[in-house]
Amino acid sequence: STPFSRAARVGKIYTASSSVTEASTRTVVHVETATELEDIIASCAREKRKCVVNVSTSKCGPCKMLLPTLEKYAREHGDSATFVKFHSDEGEDLKRVASEWAVQQVPTYRLIREDGETHAQFTTGKPDSLGGKLYLFLT
Repeated sequence: STPFSRAARVGKIYTASSSVTEASTRTVVHVETATELEDIIASCAREKRKCVVNVSTSKCGPCKMLLPTLEKYAREHGDSATFVKFHSDEGEDLKRVASEWAVQQVPTYRLIREDGETHAQFTTGKPDSLGGKLYLFLT
């Protein structure tokens, strides 16, 4: 992946020195390494922002179907939360993260509070279920 293609996917290039707000306001950031994911989660905790992490795979149909719901919440709540997604089948380091988080099915969502602690983790293939859980967490 080139920096240009990454910028096209997320609207900006995220670097460790960027603030989470700069990198992810009102969009879903697709991360490609565990380090990038960990940096964003750590930045969220420093900035007292909630973080929603979507674990999927590159070939997951329900994951693709639910992306518009995730994007809707990113647009509506991007001022107070960061939305991140990664494919657990794209690299050993991301497979390791999925394993450490005990992800058994996709799509899985991990909701992280402002203090960096996990609030909840769940799997769903239903837009209404995802929307309801995101609404309760974000409001």
